[in-house]
Amino acid sequence: MNEVHEHKDASKALWANIFVNFGIVFFELSFGVISGSFALITDSLHNLEDAGGMILSLFANIASKKQKNERKTYGYKRSGVIAALINSIILLMTFAFLGYEATIRLIHPEVINGEMVIWVGIVALVGNTLGALLLHGHSHHDLNVKAAFIHMLSDSMNSAAVIVVGILIGLYHWYILDPLVTFGIIAYISYESFEIIGKSINVLMEGVPQKIDFTQMKKDVESIQGVLSFHHVHVWSLDGEDAMMECHVRLRPSEMKMADMVRTQVNNLLKEKYGINHLTIQIEEKPCPDESLVVI
Repeated sequence: MNEVHEHKDASKALWANIFVNFGIVFFELSFGVISGSFALITDSLHNLEDAGGMILSLFANIASKKQKNERKTYGYKRSGVIAALINSIILLMTFAFLGYEATIRLIHPEVINGEMVIWVGIVALVGNTLGALLLHGHSHHDLNVKAAFIHMLSDSMNSAAVIVVGILIGLYHWYILDPLVTFGIIAYISYESFEIIGKSINVLMEGVPQKIDFTQMKKDVESIQGVLSFHHVHVWSLDGEDAMMECHVRLRPSEMKMADMVRTQVNNLLKEKYGINHLTIQIEEKPCPDESLVVI
């Protein structure tokens, strides 16, 4: 039984993003101070957090590839989930401070060099977009890389917003837009971060993956010839992608001689339709004291 999907290694993409982020941090921070743009300074600190997050994601990505052993029989896949959770929490803590600073700037707007903001924003947009593209192909199957990809995608959007602010400041001297955009950046990325935190906690709490529909699963399994009851089900995931499952399947007494065949049918159904990659089935002839789908 195959329990692991093969996906391309994201290490090179993460390394590239680390260098991109540190370059953007230095560039934006320097010109943010020179131009007086708090939006640029905010974005540079966000990229600094992203750079640290990328380093954490890289180590987690490397750790997750380590082989299973007698002490870690499931391997190290959850290292990526832990990294995603830590990255998102640190990001929210950083934005709490930046939100405070933006509030002060909103009350007391300062003169900003709009032209400089535009050019710096363009450079940052190119770098962030390149980073997002490098991670995109890996983000569908790895919560850790998905968190990194969302950060880079949001950075691209932030840079685009900074460019628009620079144009409007240059044309109309609307300096108040600078802290307002900062609030918009904080709101959007906080929303994305809370989503990653929720998914990470669900994995760490061994919650059921969102794609699993227990009601339909029960109907499907019990439609197999010879199956009387599908119950005592546990479903969890190590990394938010590969699902694992334990269950009890009670057969008609007359079908017990076909137990191996039924087990194979149940296994194929759950793997092909529900993506269960590691399955343990307990075949029963007599009823359990409690045949609830989920035993409480």
